[in-house]
Amino acid sequence: MDKSESKLKTTFQKIKSIKHIEIIIAVAAVIIMVIIYFTTLGSSSTKGKTDTDKVNVSNYCDKMKNEIVETVASMCGGTPTVAIGWESSVESVIAYVTNTTTNGSTSTPQLITSQGSSSPIVLKEIYPKAIGVVVICQGGDSVKTKLDIISAISILLNLSPERINVFPSKK
Repeated sequence: MDKSESKLKTTFQKIKSIKHIEIIIAVAAVIIMVIIYFTTLGSSSTKGKTDTDKVNVSNYCDKMKNEIVETVASMCGGTPTVAIGWESSVESVIAYVTNTTTNGSTSTPQLITSQGSSSPIVLKEIYPKAIGVVVICQGGDSVKTKLDIISAISILLNLSPERINVFPSKK
């Protein structure tokens, strides 16, 4: 026991005698955090990137359609039919690195390399914009119901009222 305690004391004394130990510990901690960040970022961003994008678009479009169906159903009852036209797919905004020289400047996408493959850093994703909506529901022949539905959808999708049509369902 004395031998291990003396080794422990000498080791502690050696560590205590190092100048600026706080700085060394802080730098080591930052390096460890950066390594952990980039290993988790790289593995999650490269796995099934195209499949994830398709799922995100599908989830977003389905979510918006379901919100409109629920809103219209609570306004006029029954089960409405909703069709939404979408402008495009998800647009990814990519990070660029700009190098300025005396001849001009060049911009190249900033890449993350993980497991032998590299992909650009995506800053944000812009979801598709609705370009038109058709609603078929009970009470769709009532002017008040039409205006209420058009107003609600216009707010939900940030869409101009002339791009929304409401029709009565056949009984």
